[in-house]
Amino acid sequence: MSATKEFFETWLQENVGDLPAESEVSVAVLAQQFEQDADAAGYGHEVREDEIGDIEEAIAEALSKARAGAEPQAAAEESDPAPVMEALEVDDPKSGP
Repeated sequence: MSATKEFFETWLQENVGDLPAESEVSVAVLAQQFEQDADAAGYGHEVREDEIGDIEEAIAEALSKARAGAEPQAAAEESDPAPVMEALEVDDPKSGP
């Protein structure tokens, strides 16, 4: 996995993975926050677009997939990153079952 995708995956887990399923969140705001964090971490905009694609679309897709697989609130409180990981289609032995 590329460092950029790994950064994106970690960022999603930290910033999106613990949001309750019913919370309304602005994808544009999340995308802007990701862009700022990625710039601060040294990941260039062109590299991010090449490796991740449209950031807003990637975040929206991850949110959608995570919410579709949402479990009852008690399980969501445990902040299981699995739905986000699956949404990213991570092919990483460390994150597998």
